[in-house]
Amino acid sequence: MFVRFVTPFSMLIVVVCASMTFAQEQLAWRFTPGESLNYVVQQSMTMTMDVAGKQQTIEMKQAMDMQWKIADVDSASGDVNMAQTVERMRMNSKGGPIGAIDYDSASEDAPTTPYGRALADVFKKLIGQEFGVHMKSTGKIDEVTVPASLVASLKQSGAAGNTLDEATLKQLMTQSAITLPEKPIQQNDSWDSVQQVEMAFGTVNVKSRLTYQGIDPSTGHAKIGMVPSISLTPKAGATVDLTLTKTEGTGVLLFDVARGRIAKSDLDLTMQ
Repeated sequence: MFVRFVTPFSMLIVVVCASMTFAQEQLAWRFTPGESLNYVVQQSMTMTMDVAGKQQTIEMKQAMDMQWKIADVDSASGDVNMAQTVERMRMNSKGGPIGAIDYDSASEDAPTTPYGRALADVFKKLIGQEFGVHMKSTGKIDEVTVPASLVASLKQSGAAGNTLDEATLKQLMTQSAITLPEKPIQQNDSWDSVQQVEMAFGTVNVKSRLTYQGIDPSTGHAKIGMVPSISLTPKAGATVDLTLTKTEGTGVLLFDVARGRIAKSDLDLTMQ
């Protein structure tokens, strides 16, 4: 009787353990030498600010078309060397002290406001520039090469160009890919992705809590929930004094496991 009881129970444990092992997923970026990937990064923002005791609202939409050209891939680690290029910039803004801006780098029409023209001059210099990038299979970018000619050119663009020095450009490219866990994960496992962006008014720190929510069987995409937490460290001597009092937001990222790349990413973020 004792033997007959233990044997099925042992088999049950083996089946459960096998099921738990099968449920684990290794998420990793995958590339093929010579391939090209096209990404469109879209941002939509509504900002309300107090200027001289009066509230002003700014509505802004921005889109950036990027191309990744894969040079070579380490067959053992999956690490990759690539060239990242900004191919097109679009920006539409209305309201607030900067006035209306309607810009598309693919159009011959130039913005009509002074700030819009200064911004267009900076964007124009970014278009077509090739950044050398080394990225791990987790998505972590640990090396960025910025064209020396671009840095020199931006220094001639006045205040708007001076905000994009070599260190800032490297930071922007470093944030272009989501970082995945190094080890296999299972449903409800979480990890953190930390980003730091230097702005003219201070340092913006973004810490996102990412949670693996499982595989969608119809698409094969891994669903990852995002909950960002943002803090701001003001820069001494900055012309603009900002205080961040409240942030809240949620997002969802879909990762194509078979192809090893992001299929879609949405983030809804409110900052006060």
